[in-house]
Amino acid sequence: MIHFAFCYENAEILDFVKNEILKYFHQREVEIAVMCYHNAYELQRCIGCNCPDILFYDMEKEDGLMRNTVLKAKRANDRLISIVTRGHNYSPPAEDALLEPLYVMPDKSRKHLWTYAALAYETILDHSDSFSYYVRPEYIHIPVNEIRYFTSEGRRTHIVSADRRDSFYQKLDVVEMLLRQKNCQFMRIHKSYLVNASCISGYSRDYVLLTTGERLRISKYEYYKSLSTHLQSLKNTKLGHALRHSEW
Repeated sequence: MIHFAFCYENAEILDFVKNEILKYFHQREVEIAVMCYHNAYELQRCIGCNCPDILFYDMEKEDGLMRNTVLKAKRANDRLISIVTRGHNYSPPAEDALLEPLYVMPDKSRKHLWTYAALAYETILDHSDSFSYYVRPEYIHIPVNEIRYFTSEGRRTHIVSADRRDSFYQKLDVVEMLLRQKNCQFMRIHKSYLVNASCISGYSRDYVLLTTGERLRISKYEYYKSLSTHLQSLKNTKLGHALRHSEW
């Protein structure tokens, strides 16, 4: 079970954040564990015996204690994901890099709480060799090397793999970011297409040809140049030798 923790001094904000996150996962029929703290001192006392996987907190009036507490939590659980709200004048110090993955949430509205809770939960579920997404009533985990490409329509993304096609609610930009964090070789060829480089057998200025025979359109010259540069950098690998540049 994934453990969420919320640390806010304001009791109303703490209750609101907790209830919204519980409501979101209840609607998805997903069970989570929840812990609430009113300040960094309370959180610090509990880290040793009950360290969370996902932590929501503020940096709007940070005096150093909260950051040190979260750094301690990160050492206790290196999978910890921090989701923080900051004041407009907040300047993050270099130590924040030690908290990665750290997501900065613009505000504590329902929309952002639900979005960032889902992002963090799916990131925790993911392994380096798989991609996770939600299709009611469960999360699906699929090996990255079986995914051919992603295509999007608005906030809905379609995933096409060797043996299944699914749709889930997530922006393609977020999918691309999650795959980049895994160091996976997926290429953007269109604002609506993200393609597994290992599934590309050839490409031209206007299209990529997949190993399945499918052709996907390249929408911009910038995408073509990025694709060409990236694939050329793989020319000494098995993948690179398998690729050929052709015009159709």
